[in-house]
Amino acid sequence: MSIQYGRVVSLILLERFGPVVEKVGTYLFQYGTVPLLYIKKHTDLPISKVKEALCILIKYRLVTFTPNRNENVANYTLQHERVLLMLRYAKYINLIKKKFGTECELIMEELLQRSYWTASELILKVIERLKKDHNKNVTILALREKIFSLLAAQYLIRLPYSMEDKPVPSLVIKETEQFSPPTIDFKQIALVQSNKAPVDSLPDQGVYWTVNFDRFHQDMRDKLIVNAFIKKFDENAGEFVRLLLQQMYIRTQPWAEVSNPVPIVEIRDLVRKQATHQHLLAFFDQYVNVLEQDSSKLIRQSGEAGGGSFQIFLKETFTQFAWETVEQIVLEKFDTKAARIFRLVKSKQYIEPDQIQQLAMIPAKEAKRLSYQLLEENFLQVQDLKKSTSNGPNKSFTLFYTNLDQIVRMTLELCYKTLFNIMTRKNHERLVHKRIIDKKQRVDTIIMGMRAQGAADEQLSDIEEMITPPEREILQKIDVIMKKLNTVELEVDETIFLLQMYLIYQ
Repeated sequence: MSIQYGRVVSLILLERFGPVVEKVGTYLFQYGTVPLLYIKKHTDLPISKVKEALCILIKYRLVTFTPNRNENVANYTLQHERVLLMLRYAKYINLIKKKFGTECELIMEELLQRSYWTASELILKVIERLKKDHNKNVTILALREKIFSLLAAQYLIRLPYSMEDKPVPSLVIKETEQFSPPTIDFKQIALVQSNKAPVDSLPDQGVYWTVNFDRFHQDMRDKLIVNAFIKKFDENAGEFVRLLLQQMYIRTQPWAEVSNPVPIVEIRDLVRKQATHQHLLAFFDQYVNVLEQDSSKLIRQSGEAGGGSFQIFLKETFTQFAWETVEQIVLEKFDTKAARIFRLVKSKQYIEPDQIQQLAMIPAKEAKRLSYQLLEENFLQVQDLKKSTSNGPNKSFTLFYTNLDQIVRMTLELCYKTLFNIMTRKNHERLVHKRIIDKKQRVDTIIMGMRAQGAADEQLSDIEEMITPPEREILQKIDVIMKKLNTVELEVDETIFLLQMYLIYQ
């Protein structure tokens, strides 16, 4: 955990929950696992405010608690990685919308907003929203099937619960219960919907469901790999890799470094059944050979029986992706010559300064300058070795080398710093133009209300003219700036995700 990371976490908490929760969260980030009274003492907040902040953080699974030595007292720990995930909520919702449709999108949106629901309450809420926002009627049965499909795909997971009556309970859940469909009573939901029965009468009360972020990250990881191969080769290569990853899940744990062997015949049969990639089917063996020889080392042959089996090497793949990302950063931050030096040092593992000048074919003075610039920015490391036991000036020599782990962590720090700057800039833009933005929101609200009442177009245009042309121009500029900042934020998050994947597999 670093200062830059902490600043991002604090800013996210401040934006979403306010200053009190941010203060408590920042303290927990800095000091780790602490009891309630320590938080009160060091934050100078009233005990009621601290409790309220902790309740909010626990509700959103951003804080966990464990019993202290004295089992009547709880220790609280901030789950800082989950705080960072809040920036990806839009991605999660978009992914679900593409795969399952609008109803599942609303289900996921409600879960992310409230953190957890019972299935029956979730159905009631989504029915209400579909009717209000989309003017669409949907049956309880249809929504139940949507929830069950999300459970089957493991995008939802049951929350742990307490099985003991203790002051500080331990929350547990059996593995078989995590994705087991709940009991949903259509008649009872209908009675609650028509206000003829209380919500407490629903049969699945106390069985709460939340979002399984791990499942989303599997999809994001797979998409990252597939897109990399599409960019490097073509759509057919990407489809081959997608099917290979799909078959991997059948026989291997999702986060395994190396998969169990996948028969290539299965992939060929799937391509034939789909009948959407005829080019891949026609040149199937050639694609297999090309991907096997690729520098990313994603697949390797593990057997020749039945046409051959291949294993997926995810660790090597993300190591290669990390190298390529770092090389691109060096290229953009410095220049092509610096990137050439970096690649040379990487390929040689250990290299003397004089060799860099010769092999990189760069003038000695410039090569030395760039090498030490890379060293200063921590893209290169240096090691001094003695030639003998004597201490003369020429009895030692210097070697340059690269340490990918260190570079990745340093790059992550740069990403967190960039992320903080982007978020700060967005807040600044909102603050500077707060008056105009608020005015625009008020006008939009009035127009929506009048449109719902069936107002004439002339009346609506009169309301729209409340925003003057100069103000409209400013709003357009703000919109352009915010879109750019949002795009950059998404791209930085993609880089963070890739680098985190590399660290996960180490």
